[in-house]
Amino acid sequence: MPDGLDDLLDDSSDPGQGGGGGQLRKQLEQVLAQNKALQEQLAKQQASERARAVDGLFAKHGIPELARDFFPSDTDPTDEAATSFVEKYGQLWGATAAPAATPPADQAAAQAAQSYVSQAHTPPLAPMSEEQYAAKFAEAKTKDEFLKMLAELTAAGA
Repeated sequence: MPDGLDDLLDDSSDPGQGGGGGQLRKQLEQVLAQNKALQEQLAKQQASERARAVDGLFAKHGIPELARDFFPSDTDPTDEAATSFVEKYGQLWGATAAPAATPPADQAAAQAAQSYVSQAHTPPLAPMSEEQYAAKFAEAKTKDEFLKMLAELTAAGA
């Protein structure tokens, strides 16, 4: 019985003993790299969607492009947020806040759709650090448990 994750994944195991731990390590590293690439791709996609939404909002409310730096990055790009933004910073370009142009029902529908889209791109497993993955795999008592965990990660990453 292996003492730890390193023993299970060690390349030096005897081939007659059903070794192949080096292959498991390679698969684990491949899954971790794939997970990192997917997380980066998701972050880029979300940033792109937000930038597009903010562009549309700025055009709709007549907010100059230079004011983009002042728009809070943690705020949802909604008409209410734009109105509040113009109330706060509109004096910089001589604007006064107008009421939100989109009816609340339409805004709620748009927000629900945006929430649905963001959930569709959310990976089924929460991203974990390498240390968290190592701790999870260290809990495996047998090679079969380890392979099951690896298969779950591979299926989730696909």
